[in-house]
Amino acid sequence: MATLSEIIKERRTRANLTLAEAARRAGTSSATFSRYENGWDRFEVRTLAKLASALGCDLKIAFTPRQKAIPEKPKRKQTVRQLARLFWDRTLAADDLDQHRVWVVERVLEYGQLEDVHALLHDLGKDAFLEAVAQSRWSSAKTASCWHALLKQEGKSCTRAYSRNTAWNS
Repeated sequence: MATLSEIIKERRTRANLTLAEAARRAGTSSATFSRYENGWDRFEVRTLAKLASALGCDLKIAFTPRQKAIPEKPKRKQTVRQLARLFWDRTLAADDLDQHRVWVVERVLEYGQLEDVHALLHDLGKDAFLEAVAQSRWSSAKTASCWHALLKQEGKSCTRAYSRNTAWNS
C-alpha cells in the first residue's frame, strides 16, 4: 500500500507538474510541497486539502475499523507443556485434552492462571471448552453459580451441580 507521500508525488508526476508549479497552485512553498512528497509525517489537513486541490483531487479522510487478526492456533504440544505443572498427580498427555476434556478443564479452572485458561480455550475452541465447563463438577456452590451464570449467558446450561459433600447434623 502506498504511503500518502508516495500518492502525492505520483499525482503530481501524473499531472505533469513541476514541484514549483504544484506549490504555486496550492498556495504553498516548494519546500513544503517537497516535504509532503518525501516522507513528511506531520500532515496538516488544511495543507493536504490545498495540495489535493492543486493536483485536481478530492481529499477524503476516513477511519476504517481494522480487521482483527485471527491468532494462530497453538500446537497441542505447546498447550500440554504450558498446563503440565497443574497435573502433579499424573503426566498430562495430548490425548487427555480430547479423551478427558472435563477433567482437564476442571483442573485448569481450579488451579490454573488466566493464561492457562486462555491457552486451553484457544486449543479446544469455545464450544468444546464451554461444553466441558457445563459438564464439570465444582467444589463450591459459589463457583457453580458463577459458571452457571456464564454458561447461561453463552446459551448453554450446566449439566451438573457442585459436588461438595454437605455435613450432616443429627
